[in-house]
Amino acid sequence: MKRALILSGGGSRGSFQVGVWKYLQEKNWIPDMICGTSIGAINAVAIGSGLTTEQLTHIWTKSGRRKIYRFQPIHFIANVLLRQRWVPLMDTTPLKSMLESSIDFNRLKQSRVEIIISAVNLHTAIPEFFTQNEITIDHIMASSAMPIIFPHHKIDGIPYWDGGIMANVPLLPALARGMDEIIVALLSPVGHLSRLPEPRRIMDAGEHLLEQSLASSYHSILQQSTIMGNRLVGINNLMPGSSYLRKKNAQKFLENPVEAASQNKTQKMPRIITIAPSKMLGLPSLLNFSLKQANALMADGYNNARQKLNNIL
Repeated sequence: MKRALILSGGGSRGSFQVGVWKYLQEKNWIPDMICGTSIGAINAVAIGSGLTTEQLTHIWTKSGRRKIYRFQPIHFIANVLLRQRWVPLMDTTPLKSMLESSIDFNRLKQSRVEIIISAVNLHTAIPEFFTQNEITIDHIMASSAMPIIFPHHKIDGIPYWDGGIMANVPLLPALARGMDEIIVALLSPVGHLSRLPEPRRIMDAGEHLLEQSLASSYHSILQQSTIMGNRLVGINNLMPGSSYLRKKNAQKFLENPVEAASQNKTQKMPRIITIAPSKMLGLPSLLNFSLKQANALMADGYNNARQKLNNIL
């Protein structure tokens, strides 16, 4: 059985995924692939580079806001008012330094688990996927670059930003690779709570909008599979024009054109299991790297994974 772990974007809510990963490790659930975007890309690369659950927990509980970003509101407002060259609201140099000191890129390249992260090409507005053989610090920074708030980054001279803008739940590579079982660590409760509260204030409406945007791409893919009768008909029809995905499909065809053509016509939908937060988290939770929130979300991720997976794995 081929397995994949999907780590979605959601800012500092990403500590939830550490709790999910801790439970999966205890159950000896080993994925063949980990796909991540935005904060999920950071967690995916960290796992792929060999960081243990304890090391991941240490990073999340010791990396407060000042080790992630610095506010620069004066420069941001001045450039907006004067219509000069755009300056992001926050400087993410601290995050880059922290990742460079924590991630072993040589070990990442040797990972037996395929690590894939995504970022959006600003020239084409298409999400692209990168494997551990090509991932650098620029790829990670680009994947986690929240538009306007964080600076975008260039990869081979081309500007990219947060992969979550176009595909916050990077499920497509796992479908393309024919995974049998997929666990999604989602960072929004939308679609997984029995009932969401009705928005009564402008902030409530903003929170609903945020939550729905974080989960929208995922639910769209699931709805497409339902319409197709739980079959993925013509896998290319579900995929953006990513060079990674095109290469994978081309390679399959060259190696075995008959089999590739057969799989491309009709591919069975894998079992997909979603682990999501147990409550609405609020807008501030996206940039809240406090110890309190990190511990609370790690516990929530672990407990939700245990409740959802205890009788499955």
